[in-house]
Amino acid sequence: MRTFLSSALLITFIASSDACMKVTPGTPGMPAVRACKTCSPTLIMLTQVGEGSHGFDTDTTSTTGACAVRTLTCIGNNPTITVNGDGGALMGATTVSFMATCNAAGTAWVSEGITITQLECASTPAP
Repeated sequence: MRTFLSSALLITFIASSDACMKVTPGTPGMPAVRACKTCSPTLIMLTQVGEGSHGFDTDTTSTTGACAVRTLTCIGNNPTITVNGDGGALMGATTVSFMATCNAAGTAWVSEGITITQLECASTPAP
């Protein structure tokens, strides 16, 4: 009888403790990274073929906003950033910067609706 009573109490205890058992939800996975934050830097070819061309002074990518933004800065005497070969240029007195945003698919850097495939920094020698 005593064994039966102990067994019955044990089964009752297990059944009731199971119902009140603390449950820890599973750890959620990492949030999905938006494709527009994943553009490769190599999608823009940085060239040094023109007269006075040299490497960009800074090349940074920020992923803090909705999509990645890449900013390249050219410093020198009358610096120029040539876009897509003959596609246009930005000029400044001592500093010029160019910004491009990663597209929604994460497959291209875009500025003002134009896919950017090549950039070059150049400046004239100091007088």
